[in-house]
Amino acid sequence: MNTENNFAHLYSELSLNPDLPTLAERCKLLTEILLDCKSLPQTQPVCRCLGAYLEEVKSGLTESMRDFQVVEFEDEAEQPRQKEWLLEDTETKCDYCRALNHVLLVSHFDRDMLPHLTGLLHDITHSMAADVVAPQRAETVIHIIS
Repeated sequence: MNTENNFAHLYSELSLNPDLPTLAERCKLLTEILLDCKSLPQTQPVCRCLGAYLEEVKSGLTESMRDFQVVEFEDEAEQPRQKEWLLEDTETKCDYCRALNHVLLVSHFDRDMLPHLTGLLHDITHSMAADVVAPQRAETVIHIIS
C-alpha cells in the first residue's frame, strides 16, 4: 500500500464518492495552494491531501473510463493503429501528477526547486482536469462496446 492510500480515510469528502470532475477540481485547488507553499513543512500536509485525491482520480479513471474505447473516427487519417482508450492520456497525466506529488511528499530537494516542482505539478493537474471536464476529442465518434 502506498503512502497516499494511508491518508485517504482522513478526508471526509472522499467518503461521499465525488465524481471525476469534482475530484479533478479539488486537485486543481490543492495545486493552487501548493504554489503558495515556501517550505517542505508547508507542502507536506497539502501533498498528503492531494495524494488521496489523486488516488481517487486514478481509481475513477481505471474503473469507469476503461469502458469508453475509441473505435471509429470521422476522418480515416485519424484511425488508430491499435485499440486506444478515450482518456488514456488523462490517465498518464494522473500518473505523472501522482509521481510528482510523491517526490514533493517524501524527497529532500534543493529549496530553489520547490517552485518548479509545484509549478509543474500545477500545470499537469490543470491539464488532466481539463480532459475530465471537457475531453480533447470532442469530434470523436464514441461507440460503447458491450
